[in-house]
Amino acid sequence: MTASAQSQALAARLAAAVREQAIAAGSDTPAVRGATWRLATVASIVADGNVTTSDGITARRLESYQSPGAGDLIAITQSPGGAWIAWGRLSTGTIAVGETRTVRKPSSTSRDSTTALAADPHLTVDVVPGEYVLDAFIAYDADSAADLKLGWFAPASTAGAWWPGGSDSSNTTLAATTRWGSPPDLTTTALPVAGVGAGTITACRPVATAVVTATGQISLAWAQNASSATPTIVRGQSWLQVRRIA
Repeated sequence: MTASAQSQALAARLAAAVREQAIAAGSDTPAVRGATWRLATVASIVADGNVTTSDGITARRLESYQSPGAGDLIAITQSPGGAWIAWGRLSTGTIAVGETRTVRKPSSTSRDSTTALAADPHLTVDVVPGEYVLDAFIAYDADSAADLKLGWFAPASTAGAWWPGGSDSSNTTLAATTRWGSPPDLTTTALPVAGVGAGTITACRPVATAVVTATGQISLAWAQNASSATPTIVRGQSWLQVRRIA
């Protein structure tokens, strides 16, 4: 090989080495590689709107990333200048903080001659440990002697309070007063709302808070308040909404 060829080969090897070093350096330098994103796990929450990740990154939360918590799996992205933004919490396959789930009752359910609470076959939502607000719209009809008794089924040790948001069970007409009083415990006290006659549809709006400590289901439960052969019917198009707040 001539001296010229040797010089050219050496120059090529040096150029290749410089390129490799530049690529390696650029992959770690935001100003070179541009913006990027990746997954991260939240380690702590900072009062100024930032979160810190388990690998030491501080990222500013978007306004839409509400109620952050340690252990959240999030998406983060970096600007060419090196600043990080936390886009928000990613789905874990369960109901996440800030998520709302709604179930609609597609058809009516009739129950007669029973005062034993049972979960509605449609108004049930899977939950994991956390804090929730519950909201339901229940269209129903019942004999004025039987009425509708409402309650909740939830995982063991669930705490909370609720109210049926309907007509007092002593009422027998649609022009009736709302039931008032102290909110009872979520899973230990059932409450009745008035029926005003078979075939006359009325409605109530049960609401609740629930502090859940075990994985399971929250269900709206119901029965007749007084046993009657005339069915109490919870109508299709009723719905239950569960929102996790913490």
